[in-house]
Amino acid sequence: MPDTLIQDRPYNPDAIFDLNGPLDPAVMEDAVATIMRATQVELSDTPQVASRRMWASMRALAALHPRNEPELMLGVQALSAYHAANAGWRRGASGKPDDDVRRHVASAASAARAFDSMLRALERRQAKPLSVPIGRPEPREWGPKDTVAVQGEWKRRCGVADTGLFWDSAQPDYRGVKDHEMITDMAARNQHWLENPNEGLDIENTAGILPDGSMVMPLEPTPQQAAYIDRRLALAYIRELEENRRNGVTKKIRFRGVREGEIVH
Repeated sequence: MPDTLIQDRPYNPDAIFDLNGPLDPAVMEDAVATIMRATQVELSDTPQVASRRMWASMRALAALHPRNEPELMLGVQALSAYHAANAGWRRGASGKPDDDVRRHVASAASAARAFDSMLRALERRQAKPLSVPIGRPEPREWGPKDTVAVQGEWKRRCGVADTGLFWDSAQPDYRGVKDHEMITDMAARNQHWLENPNEGLDIENTAGILPDGSMVMPLEPTPQQAAYIDRRLALAYIRELEENRRNGVTKKIRFRGVREGEIVH
């Protein structure tokens, strides 16, 4: 009878995130950091929208009810595939029917199949009973969440730097503006960068600049590296816009994400 009562008690899904929860905090922090990086936040998203997406990813992980570290790893892989599929569907649906669109759709379909495979593997593991850990955390009331504060706390715990990449702090607030509109406005304001691309940058204290002026995207850029990468990306879009205008190309430019290890020219 006592075992039955324990099994029937409600389980607090937030327990997996607690420092004194059922899973090793170091493993959980690495898992959350992985999910944060896999959650693709659009440049036009407000901080509140970005934080909400991060929070939703954590809620989705909690909904998978990982009971131990292997199940947690499967859950992280499933959510990463889920976000990859969403990004592919979104990019495939937003463009013209060309090779890029077909590639994005094919990648999305592959990621969706991977998501399904991961869920099936997780379900097979969870079909086997595990012993109930002694001292299972009590359920608690669900109150309002300050998702921005929660995101900041997890960034601190996971060591994820908030670099504010892609734009100088002195630039206008482009939140809610479409990509091509943002690039057009940025080009109009910063034509002087074409003549002096390093204007205002602390080049002497910026490590990692290659002889041709490019830089390999680091995992956690220093403030000087972040500013340099911001400028290189901005100049690339400005030059692309100018080239399209000269050639009569009317296709709207969309921002392209940069990941760790990629070369920023």
